[in-house]
Amino acid sequence: MLARYSLIHHEPRSIRRALSEFARVLRPGGALLVGFFTGPEVEAFDHAITTAYRWPPDALGIELRDAGFEVIETHTRTGPHPGPRPHGAVLARLRD
Repeated sequence: MLARYSLIHHEPRSIRRALSEFARVLRPGGALLVGFFTGPEVEAFDHAITTAYRWPPDALGIELRDAGFEVIETHTRTGPHPGPRPHGAVLARLRD
């Protein structure tokens, strides 16, 4: 399953609900790839339509683990400043 920036508008207190729904529809061992904006802390920022959130990769990893996933890989990238926002990706697998 691919969640490429589809979670960025979820408020931090409700993101577990979306992650738990991903866990519900995946088979055990199923993979989830989450793309997101990174930052040093969970924080809101203005985005094109509505508020979006940056996540430290470790904090998003905790949310994934709490929703039943095992984090397999985490990647981040940044571009020259000013430029694109820092990005992250977490590959996770639904635990058996």
